[in-house]
Amino acid sequence: MRWTEDQDDVLREVSFRGAVFAADEIARRCGVRHTVRAVEMRASRIHCSLAVQTVCPECGAVGVMINRQTGLCRRCTENYHLEQERAFNEQLERERRAAEESPDIDEVRRERDKMRQRNSRLCRRYGLPSRRDRKAE
Repeated sequence: MRWTEDQDDVLREVSFRGAVFAADEIARRCGVRHTVRAVEMRASRIHCSLAVQTVCPECGAVGVMINRQTGLCRRCTENYHLEQERAFNEQLERERRAAEESPDIDEVRRERDKMRQRNSRLCRRYGLPSRRDRKAE
């Protein structure tokens, strides 16, 4: 069986995944079944390496080092960590806004002012030292 340009193109396109994958892909796309040995011989003849190389599942980069923890290439790993930090930052901003702009704050402030006024009146009425005078002593 003769090799066609289409089969050679498929072989060049998927050669980084190895001879077995290339043979299966040629059969799927072109409808012609070649043995693994035939694929190896043809790859050698057209100067196409069949060395299996790693592929990043996120961006599809071929021949890159894959991070064991994330399973991604270095660039995609950094993008992943950046997205995590952005999400954490958004969460912190929401919590900060809730702490600073809560309607409870005005209520607590009014209660505190009311207690300060009451304490001030008691100190003046009974001649007791105020809070400031007590700190000075």
